[in-house]
Amino acid sequence: MSLRAALRHTVVMVVAGLVVSTPPPRPPVATPRPDLLALTQDYWHWKTQDYPQFATQVGINDNTAGRLDSYALTHFQRRKAKCEEFLQRAYDVDAALLSPEDLIDLKVLKEEMITYIDNFPYKKYFAPVTFMAGPQNDFKRMVQKQMVLVSYNDYQKLLSRYGEFPRQAQEILVLMKTNIENDLMPSNWSMVGVVEQLDNVGGRVEDSVFYKPFIHMPSTITAEQRFTLRQQAQERIKQDLLPSFKKIRDFLVTQYLPATRSEVGVSSLPGGEDYYRACLKFHTSTNLTPQEIHSLGLTEVARVEAAVQKTAAEIGMAGKTFSEIGQALKDDPAQNFTSKKDLLEYVRNTIYNVIFPRVQEMFPSLPPTNLTVVGDDNPQAIFAKYAGPSMDGSRLGSFILSTYSYELRKKYEVMAVSLHEALPGHHLYTTYRTRNPSTPNFRKYIDFTFTTNAPARFPLHTVLSEGWALYSEFLGDELGLYKDPYQKMGRHSFELLRASRLVVDTGMHALGWSRDKAVTFLLDHTALSIGSIQGEINRYITWPGQACAYKVGEIKIKELRQKAQNALGSLFRLSDFHDEMLGCIGPLKIVEECITNYIEQTNLVIEKGAEEKREDEKTERSDKKGSESREHKDGNGVGGKAGVLSASGGSGCALCPGASVVVVAMCWLARLPGVSAHPI
Repeated sequence: MSLRAALRHTVVMVVAGLVVSTPPPRPPVATPRPDLLALTQDYWHWKTQDYPQFATQVGINDNTAGRLDSYALTHFQRRKAKCEEFLQRAYDVDAALLSPEDLIDLKVLKEEMITYIDNFPYKKYFAPVTFMAGPQNDFKRMVQKQMVLVSYNDYQKLLSRYGEFPRQAQEILVLMKTNIENDLMPSNWSMVGVVEQLDNVGGRVEDSVFYKPFIHMPSTITAEQRFTLRQQAQERIKQDLLPSFKKIRDFLVTQYLPATRSEVGVSSLPGGEDYYRACLKFHTSTNLTPQEIHSLGLTEVARVEAAVQKTAAEIGMAGKTFSEIGQALKDDPAQNFTSKKDLLEYVRNTIYNVIFPRVQEMFPSLPPTNLTVVGDDNPQAIFAKYAGPSMDGSRLGSFILSTYSYELRKKYEVMAVSLHEALPGHHLYTTYRTRNPSTPNFRKYIDFTFTTNAPARFPLHTVLSEGWALYSEFLGDELGLYKDPYQKMGRHSFELLRASRLVVDTGMHALGWSRDKAVTFLLDHTALSIGSIQGEINRYITWPGQACAYKVGEIKIKELRQKAQNALGSLFRLSDFHDEMLGCIGPLKIVEECITNYIEQTNLVIEKGAEEKREDEKTERSDKKGSESREHKDGNGVGGKAGVLSASGGSGCALCPGASVVVVAMCWLARLPGVSAHPI
């Protein structure tokens, strides 16, 4: 895009204090260098073939849909060797020949390979079965939510996976036995409810969750095919699935559970301190120490609690602790839902009719709200979560709410949690991440299967995704979406939880905190019920470091925004900053590089514009002298036609001398064909 064309799209009008701007068009899709293109495509193809359950997660329905991931130790080694091969190919690409965009792609790919290779020694800490992960959850979710089941061939792929499960189950058992042999066991708190989860996938074949897809089949399946498929399904479930799940359950009860550790912190494990630091680096993509993160959490808790007191004064509760305020809000019948339907309808109305119109103003290129809001009646489901869409859009993004105990949910919480999970949080983040056709697939789609296998896996970019979602709750304040003190308290409640996570996660895993001490801290500083707190603490025990990503990411995003504002001044456009943030997926150091590039490029455009303006003024002065000389000969003075044009902004601009860069740009633009700058 030429300079003049670019500046035509950055016209800024200042009218009664309102800054209105037209976003520039997206640049045409660029083709990367052949060696980089081949590398990113080869990596994507290998990854979706080697991780078939990830391929299903993103909606790929090819030969991978009939296979399951491998958990064999020898296969893990082959994966590491393949990553070393990809990394060498990445080093062989001449970075000096790449465009800025392609250079970012190359850097992210290198970071992805380095993360897997460097963290491979921590694979030994992987516990394949906990209350958060394992086939009793992941395999079931794949069958229920992710498989494409339209044709007879699709059902045959599902049956093929049923037939492969005994192999995967045996590999899981080997890993569990290796955990025991190496004395690298999960905490007993990580196993709460696992036996019940395994029992729930057992029972009669006809009642099994794995038989349900064969009860109601699409019309594309003939009656004869349905009969055949049902017979095959019953056989596979009876012979392959149920016995394999029983083997895992029996081993868990008789050998694994008795060997679990009573301590909650991973620092109690051999090499656990290094392991925890690796987990923190993986999830936050920083080198912050546990103590630094702990101190940051205490500072943030104090800051948010001060904000709580300001809001509390609005509802006559000044001086009360947040725990006391939270209890009063919970006891308010006006904040209750009367049914599951009431909860879901309230949330849908909040997202579609309240949030979306306001967010659309802040994000001009926001696509339609292709988002579903659904309930989850699972007793162990968390309050709210987001599940991304498939690549082809046939499976929409979903905001999933726990409806099992709808009476525990409160109306004042809905605004903040909807901003976080839906718009402009996870759903918008996912939409932006996948919309640019020039972004390679490996950056668009993140593998969320077996997420607890951190840090010995490919990056999740938790600090960016969860940091953005928490930042989205902050944007709700800027958008004026917290309409009353109760909704503000809802926001404070969630922010206090994220700040408290920094304290209790590091407290338990690095600073010797007991589980009771962590529970007490959350009771004192959040409005969560004791039941919710117990579940939160068990999650932090099982997934060390992950809970620290939210606050670290949000703080960094705000810091980068302030950096851009300071550098660009009146030229800063929030929508441009958000576009850069959302379009740059990777570790924080690469995101910061993207923002630095954005600042430099913006300044460069303005500097070039100012330089061209000066050249134009010099030419105009020369032309004016010649014109005045001719007018003098013709009997016309300075107050003739030329002077009128200059005052009206035709060939000159009375506003330009001493004006700001913005005004200078407007004056200069006024002289371009087809462009008119509005008066101030």
